Amino acid sequence: MKKLKYLHIGIIIIGILFIMLSAFHSNIWFDESYSVAIAKHNFIDIWNITGNDVHPALYYWMLHIVFILFGNNVVMFRLFSVLAIVILGILGITHIRKDFGEKVGILFSFLSYFLPACCTYSQEIRMYSWACLFTCLMCIYAYRFYNNLKNNEKSVKNLIIFGIFSIASCYTHYYALVTACVVNFILLIYLIKNIKKYKKAFRNFLILAVCQIALYIPWLPYLFKQITHVGAGFWIVLGINTLVEVPSFQFRRQLDTVFTFDAHTIIALVIAILIYAYIGYRIYKAKKEKESIKPGIWAIIVYSSVVGLYLIVSLILFSPVIYSRYLFALTGIYIFAIAFFMAKEKRKWVTAIICAIILAMAIWSNVTNMLINYDDSNMKQVEYIKENIKPDDIIIYSNIGNGGVIAAFFPEYKQYFINSEYWDVEIAYKAYGPGMETVYTKEEAIKNYHGRIWLIDSEYPDLYENFPKDGITLLEGPKRFDTKYQNYKYNIFLLEKK
Repeated sequence: MKKLKYLHIGIIIIGILFIMLSAFHSNIWFDESYSVAIAKHNFIDIWNITGNDVHPALYYWMLHIVFILFGNNVVMFRLFSVLAIVILGILGITHIRKDFGEKVGILFSFLSYFLPACCTYSQEIRMYSWACLFTCLMCIYAYRFYNNLKNNEKSVKNLIIFGIFSIASCYTHYYALVTACVVNFILLIYLIKNIKKYKKAFRNFLILAVCQIALYIPWLPYLFKQITHVGAGFWIVLGINTLVEVPSFQFRRQLDTVFTFDAHTIIALVIAILIYAYIGYRIYKAKKEKESIKPGIWAIIVYSSVVGLYLIVSLILFSPVIYSRYLFALTGIYIFAIAFFMAKEKRKWVTAIICAIILAMAIWSNVTNMLINYDDSNMKQVEYIKENIKPDDIIIYSNIGNGGVIAAFFPEYKQYFINSEYWDVEIAYKAYGPGMETVYTKEEAIKNYHGRIWLIDSEYPDLYENFPKDGITLLEGPKRFDTKYQNYKYNIFLLEKK
């Protein structure tokens, strides 16, 4: 047993170092730029601004605390995301091992650090890793509450902790919200079916449910607005990529914003299908041998229910809301299901082969991440602007992708996002304020202004080509920058208006 414990500790230490290898960089892409930009606002403004975006406020509040402690430090923001996965892996030795045994705990920690998706999403300056941790903790304490009932033990403590992580999940990500609803619903049905036996627990659960609803009521107007927004049309696209991304997501390193059907994706899809087949086989064998597999089955049910609900909504609304990236909010539950059924394997060589394959994919993913994240090209555009910008210069862009990156790095300069397509984003993009202002025409951006203008174009200089020319002189450009990080491309022009 001591050897297994030392092995477990070793996996945790090596795993933490592994996921941190590619995290020490200052590159950001659009989604991360939004997190970096909103972190500098106060708690009330964060609530009001993010209510008009696509995610709840809790993560941004947490990131604001990091901002207060460390300032506008991109690396610290990134390590804050890594921290959530560090804690997730440690749950293998503190919680999973205690509840489900040493082997499940070791496999849980191993997968937390070496599942390829964790190599990438543990480092995103977004809410995904914290949503993953909160939903996992919610399920752990839901199971402990259930076990208390089965063993006639006091259950109030675990029920309260479950409620805390349930409402935290709801305020972190909408996929985590649906996960919380599914888990609460499962517990409610169980208590109703056994109401005569668990009258007191049923009453306590209802009190907790009312408290959760009451705590979420302040966010309901924003939730309804988001539902309306989705019903009216959303940016997510349901296509052939989705059929590949959703089942293979956990074994790929790619963000789906840069999805490519390459060798890595094909191999990840094959591995995912084989793992699912293996889990199916282990379920069959366990049932045949009359082993207890309820925890693993419930994990699969929770994960599949959330995916299924989002898929149904996507098909009904004809406006897709199923997006593989968001599945990271459920990855802790996914990891537990795999670890639970792998632990049923009595042949050590089979377990070793599966772990070796996952480790190989993780190394491939992390090496790729390091080559991309630490590439010299990534910050050249920021360095160029920093070296040449003057205090009274203004910055203009019509592509919020790379424009948002510039906004996050230069918040002290007056900037204009030209929203020529009239997206309903003016309030949400106050995250980039007060420096950035949303306007609708190029003329509006330069009205009554005289001085130097930085135009931030993307791959094609459409903004410059269609920019007013009267009284405006080109001082420099285009300066072309192609970054490895997220494959962002910049064409930068420096103009002057007399």
